[in-house]
Amino acid sequence: MENTTRLLQRHQASLLSRHVLMVGADDLGLKELTAASLHLHSDDTSLLAEQAAMLPVIEKATDLLVVILPKSREQLAFWLASLAGQIQAPMELWLVGASNGGVRGGVTTLKAFTDEVVQRDSARHCKLFVTTLLPADFSQDAFEKTWPCDVFPANSTLKPFQVSSYPGVFSHGRADPGTDLLLKTLEPLTMRGSALDVGCGAGVISVVLAQKGCAVTAVDVSATAVFAATQTVEKNGQKASVFCSDVFNQVQGRFDQIVTNPPFHDGTRRTTAVTQRLIEQAPQYLAARGVLWVVANQGLPYEDWLRGAFTSVEVVAENNRFRVWRAQR
Repeated sequence: MENTTRLLQRHQASLLSRHVLMVGADDLGLKELTAASLHLHSDDTSLLAEQAAMLPVIEKATDLLVVILPKSREQLAFWLASLAGQIQAPMELWLVGASNGGVRGGVTTLKAFTDEVVQRDSARHCKLFVTTLLPADFSQDAFEKTWPCDVFPANSTLKPFQVSSYPGVFSHGRADPGTDLLLKTLEPLTMRGSALDVGCGAGVISVVLAQKGCAVTAVDVSATAVFAATQTVEKNGQKASVFCSDVFNQVQGRFDQIVTNPPFHDGTRRTTAVTQRLIEQAPQYLAARGVLWVVANQGLPYEDWLRGAFTSVEVVAENNRFRVWRAQR
């Protein structure tokens, strides 16, 4: 159970008569809180929250909004703006977050949408702030960021394209140098057949695979990423099957290539567990002679996992920050 949830437990008595929408509810322990009604929203679709979605929806009876501080202040502003756009009258809102996780910065963001913000509690290295959210117009398009992907040489068969992204998506609003190295590596290669983009983010890799003539499937655990990737693919006239999946959980069939820039953070915590699972399970989703392409920061411990799962493993490109691995069954 997260410390933010334990802090909210200290206020259980205040929740008993309230109709609560919990926004950014990425801790399953939040289900143990008791309220007159409790609805959970999460961008992480693996948690099976009632609202597994990019943006929360305020249920009719709701009289209290509780926002768990996300990693990104832009995502916090996105959520708050969406909530403000759904209310007709001021509504009580709580913000809870880790003291070392940027909660003070979150309060600064909060003040743009509320009246006075008061600290109600501080415990377990977390803080709880209380305020009143004010109604305001909301435009989802105002939070979209676009930028060009144009890393290919002038004589390339691959064409530059525009990337669409929203707060909370990996590398929101900017090109990722690791992905750029991977794309430059793939650019001269012939790649046909089926391709799976795992952890697709804003869909940059998916569009390149589609341009190369692959039948593309793209998955991400984040509902926001899936929405952004769908926008990127469609706005650039490409086709891909894009859907939510926690690594391979919702994936069926085998692919000629799996291509990924896998995450190594869960929120603010560094972890390689997701990538380890991806590498170890990848052979089950590759066709005969299928290839796994992985780009990763230098120093991450992926080589042993790759050599344990594949018969052929090599570094095909690298610089002082990133390394591109090719692994084949």
